[in-house]
Amino acid sequence: MRDFLIIGGGVAGAAAGYFLAQSGTVTLLERERSPGLHSTGRSAALFSEYFGNRAVRALTAASRSFLAAPPSGFADVPLLAPRGVLALCPPGGEKPFEEALDEGRRAPTPVVEIDAAEALRRCPILRPGRWSRAMLKPAAMDIDVDALHQGFLRGIRARGGQVITSAPVRTLTRGGGVWRAVTDAGEHA
Repeated sequence: MRDFLIIGGGVAGAAAGYFLAQSGTVTLLERERSPGLHSTGRSAALFSEYFGNRAVRALTAASRSFLAAPPSGFADVPLLAPRGVLALCPPGGEKPFEEALDEGRRAPTPVVEIDAAEALRRCPILRPGRWSRAMLKPAAMDIDVDALHQGFLRGIRARGGQVITSAPVRTLTRGGGVWRAVTDAGEHA
């Protein structure tokens, strides 16, 4: 019996397993042959302290130190790479653009409003007349999601945890204070 049973081997499940493995034994169950097959990387590849509500932005900012300097041996490559994001104001979008600009100016690395010439210099394929204002979000970065995901999985195993693939959960029951998952790869508790 393990202390923690995690269902799902995407980046969220792997991250949970990685950090929980510091406090106890972990079994991570993944229905596919490879963890993260369906979800990891589709929307998780941008690190942006500008995105979301105040709580999401605070959580993102709090994760920066781990992503910028992960523990020794976690990944063979940097997890973050400079990117920057250019946000445009479409016709009729002035109010939300102004709100985003005001919020962004309070970010740890503030956004900067840039003029049309600078926006076109940075992104020559833009079509003038389709937008009225532009802002640069300079601290937005790419996340190497595969390196992050693999680091979490390696960390689970290094701490004595199990990552079991091809294990779709068929039934999940609780009895005697213990969760039991019956999978195609056996029963796990």
